[in-house]
Amino acid sequence: MPYVNLVRGRCCEAPAILYRCFLEARPAVQGIFLLRFLAGASFASPLFAGGVSFSLLAGAALWICATLSVYIFNGVMDVEEDRINSSSRPVARGKLKVAHAAGVSGGLAALSVAGSFALGSTMVWSVVVLLALGWFYSGPPFYLKLWPSGLAAVAILAALITYNAGYVANGDGSDVRPLFVFAVVTALWMGLVGQTKDLSDVQGDRQAGRRSGPVVWGEDVARIVFSGVALSLGGGYILLAILFAPSLLISAFVLASGAVLVAGVSLGPWSRGDKSKRRRPYRAFMLTQYATNLAVILW
Repeated sequence: MPYVNLVRGRCCEAPAILYRCFLEARPAVQGIFLLRFLAGASFASPLFAGGVSFSLLAGAALWICATLSVYIFNGVMDVEEDRINSSSRPVARGKLKVAHAAGVSGGLAALSVAGSFALGSTMVWSVVVLLALGWFYSGPPFYLKLWPSGLAAVAILAALITYNAGYVANGDGSDVRPLFVFAVVTALWMGLVGQTKDLSDVQGDRQAGRRSGPVVWGEDVARIVFSGVALSLGGGYILLAILFAPSLLISAFVLASGAVLVAGVSLGPWSRGDKSKRRRPYRAFMLTQYATNLAVILW
């Protein structure tokens, strides 16, 4: 009977653990990874023109398993600086045990790799590379999260792999130029402008030995750099769309508008002060990501 009660208790606890793991993996980030996958797929074939293929549905599900694994693992490895920065995520708050989070992360990684074999070699190597990038970023021996260049490289590669995986999962297409332009610009947006998240975590990053942009350059210089990069990508995307892929003009104007928003929020007084206010440039960056990917999917 004690053994039965123990098993019953574990089973009752499992949904709460899984829910907290989902929160640890940052639902907003998981949403953008899914949108990237679907955006890549939309270049191969319109998503709403007919029935959705099994390979697309299965590929998206496996991709989310892989990204959940990567971000849960990141939460496990970042617990020290997250606590210093007063993170609200479950591991940092002690609401989710590190062992439980690590176990779920490992299980999701194994599931994503095993399932990818049913979808062909491209999905297999894509999932494996994505998981490897997550390890290189958060874990030993590289800890690429410690440097801005490491964060940028991992984020850019992860975005490019995601777009390609979605494209392949939906059957490929004929003209890859629009996909190439879109994927490169938005991957750079992710890897470079995404570093605005470090503006709210300077104290914890410094104590944990992370060499983030605001730590290395100083906060004011970092804000100028992030704003300049955002505006350059916005303008560059419009030019590339005009020259090589006119079908992308709507998403190009969306990203350029978001770039203006990111720059305005970063350089203005609205993102100074407490942690919530300092998070506003990153929120503007995320909003722009969502809008730009949705523009490609819908138009």
